[in-house]
Amino acid sequence: MTDPAKVFFRDPSYDGQFTRTLNAAVVHAADLGEAFATARGVGKLSGGGWYDAWSATADRARVAADSALAAGDRVSARHAFLRASEYFRQAYFFIRSDVDDPRLQTAYRDHVEAFAEAVKLLEHPAEAVRIPYEDTTLHGYFFAPHASSTPRPTVVLPCGYDSTAESGWLDVPAAVDRGYNVLVFDGPGQGETLYVQHRYLRHDFENVLTPVLDWLLDRPEVDPAKVVLVGRSFAGYLAPRAATAEHRIAALVCDPAQPDLGARVPSGPAALAAAPVVRVQMRRNADRAEFFRARMAAHGIDSVREYFAELRRFTMLADASRITCPALMVESEHDFTAGGGPALREALTTKAQVVQLTAAEGVDGHCAGLGQQVWTGTVYPWLHRTLARSGRLLD
Repeated sequence: MTDPAKVFFRDPSYDGQFTRTLNAAVVHAADLGEAFATARGVGKLSGGGWYDAWSATADRARVAADSALAAGDRVSARHAFLRASEYFRQAYFFIRSDVDDPRLQTAYRDHVEAFAEAVKLLEHPAEAVRIPYEDTTLHGYFFAPHASSTPRPTVVLPCGYDSTAESGWLDVPAAVDRGYNVLVFDGPGQGETLYVQHRYLRHDFENVLTPVLDWLLDRPEVDPAKVVLVGRSFAGYLAPRAATAEHRIAALVCDPAQPDLGARVPSGPAALAAAPVVRVQMRRNADRAEFFRARMAAHGIDSVREYFAELRRFTMLADASRITCPALMVESEHDFTAGGGPALREALTTKAQVVQLTAAEGVDGHCAGLGQQVWTGTVYPWLHRTLARSGRLLD
């Protein structure tokens, strides 16, 4: 699959992450002028240029937020705190291979703190939450369209491979504006659960989602018959995997569906050479080393061979027939993780649909690229129709 059209950086990994920040402008968590000015100031990509440039922009946004708040301008303060949070997240993105790196720890803390300040200034109900999980708690946020305790449909948004509950804000306003509650949270191997608690990704995500739903369904403003699970990026595996065992879900959305991550790992004779080849690449190329080490860190693994073996555990196709709710699989043109939607649809016994979104309509790259409003305009009408057909009408 070819790469999406270049936005600014020649390297597709850096350009993809830059696009991710541009997306955040839709929800007031980035400014296009600030973002492009920062990109022009990055300089050499490898090394500390990326961290330094985005950290400096984040600091300026935070100062602007504090000044606006002191002046009584809550809207400007809220937007500036959201921008600061996103820029701090971007600052540490390419140094995630060592979760104890002081730069990562500082930027992650600032990312969370800036977002927490923004949450205080939202015009609809929003709260930081702690969800009981095993012998600890999971960090997240619960958002509602209004303060009424009338039960409403609720979107549950697990994080992806490298995202956080805070960066899940990208998907919150579209849902809240349509009358949904939203829960975003850090599971094992994500956000606080990784960077602070040092707990790692697990393939059996149903054992994470079940306690999350136990907690969620105790809230009076949540309609237990209208819980929607939306998995984007790596959560395109986590969400359908959890849905094989968790049947309190009314609808499932995967963008894209990634039902068998092990299929992406070399097998047969090629498997013998794969790990040594990757190790050579990592020695020769710092960006390649960071790519693999950041992912291994999320699994708590430091061996390429072990990493490939671990990925083979992340498969759920054999159990897909246990999913009981309707499902929508979104495939965006040039998304490097796409392609699993048809396989998941074939394995399901429930009503399922695969939607192909194209670069011609503005959807180009991972998780719809810059076409986020095209994406929401596709997903939410499907959700409304699905809930209506099942008798779970939106209020």
